[in-house]
Amino acid sequence: MARKRVLIVYRSYFPSRSHLGPATAIRNLVEALGNDYDFHILTLNHDFATGAALFAAPHHREVLRHAVVEYVPRGLPAWRLLARRLNEDFDVVDIHCAFDPLLAIPALALCRLGFARHSRLCHTPHGIFMDVIMGTRSLRKTLFCRAADLLGLYRRVVHLAGSPGEARDIARNHVRPQQIAVVSQFVAALPVTAGRAEKPAGRLNIAFVGRITEQKNLAAAIAMIQALRVPATLRVFGEAADADYLARCEDLMRQGVGLGTIRFEGRVEPADLARALPQHDVLLHPTLGENFGHAIVEALHLGLPVLISDRSPWTDVEAARAGWALPLTDLDGFVARLEAIHAMGAEWVEWSRGAIAYARRTFDRTATEQRYRGVYG
Repeated sequence: MARKRVLIVYRSYFPSRSHLGPATAIRNLVEALGNDYDFHILTLNHDFATGAALFAAPHHREVLRHAVVEYVPRGLPAWRLLARRLNEDFDVVDIHCAFDPLLAIPALALCRLGFARHSRLCHTPHGIFMDVIMGTRSLRKTLFCRAADLLGLYRRVVHLAGSPGEARDIARNHVRPQQIAVVSQFVAALPVTAGRAEKPAGRLNIAFVGRITEQKNLAAAIAMIQALRVPATLRVFGEAADADYLARCEDLMRQGVGLGTIRFEGRVEPADLARALPQHDVLLHPTLGENFGHAIVEALHLGLPVLISDRSPWTDVEAARAGWALPLTDLDGFVARLEAIHAMGAEWVEWSRGAIAYARRTFDRTATEQRYRGVYG
């Protein structure tokens, strides 16, 4: 039986260091299903962080183990190549992040005009319909959703939600009923771990993982460190993606960090991060909104309990003794929980084991594969 062909359309892909969340999700998807599907990724030959081309040739093609990646120049040349690919015999076309005017909107428009008429059409939003994302340039995004309703832009499209919460976000931002499938996301293969054997009482090593942007809410994490009445070390793993927000965080730190220490580690390669996280006692992730939250999921797999806001899908972690999810209005609650973790000794091991058990139960790779196969066919 012939392998089905999948065209993925997204504006940024490795080796670019921009838009790492969606790019990582795509890479994980390709690696998980690449033995059974032929993937072709159409992306831009552009690094959004630096503005430079990724490759010297404007139109570049890479043949990887599980996919062909085609890097195209911006503008009309990209749209001509996009139209050509959409008219090829792909069984599935999966367009990512519909608000993107460089590739996603042209792809959706071309499909609405009759391109890719024999392909299954999918859209993977990557959280674009969350309140925290819709709140930025909200009028423009609301008008886009209304135009999509009016023009039937998603008429043949199935939205692939990363969680039930994202499915609700998709539905409530459109008037016209949408086809939605909750597929979750694949998680990168991580080292097999049984959790750390112990945590010394009176120690608090905190990890913060994520780009330094308003959405990830590092400012709140700094405020929590400032309020602690016990010594703690906060290590921040992630690149500064918003210079103005970084300056705001640095201004907060100049006011003092109390008994705490804050260290910026910058961007760390995934393998190095997987080795570093188990040396910490908790992942602090006071996010303003996540449709999936790879940092949370990877920490749980590594046996690191999580202290997160209630604006991610994983608000049931406390019931599983895998972590805690608190409202962002409860800064005192975050601080009290961090101080309680500082005091933990042998009890902490139960939470570490709970994190691993929760991850294995919740992020079942086989179940995610089955859901994707159900959509992709």
